[in-house]
Amino acid sequence: MLQKLGLAGVFLIAGFLWLPQATSAAGVAGLVTEATHASIVEQVQFRSCRFWYRECRARWGGGWRFRRCLARRGC
Repeated sequence: MLQKLGLAGVFLIAGFLWLPQATSAAGVAGLVTEATHASIVEQVQFRSCRFWYRECRARWGGGWRFRRCLARRGC
């Protein structure tokens, strides 16, 4: 009985020591697969970006202020 309890304790401790390594490896593998399936092109909201493009162009004309205005709106 004492030997079985000792053996169960060893397995329990080994499980706790091995668990963080297994979960961190699984987390990295999940991120890698998501990164490989990611598209280079981002989806945008065309209607809102079209509105803000015209608004920023009317306000600033062009140049760095125009680009900053679009960037602030996420376009």
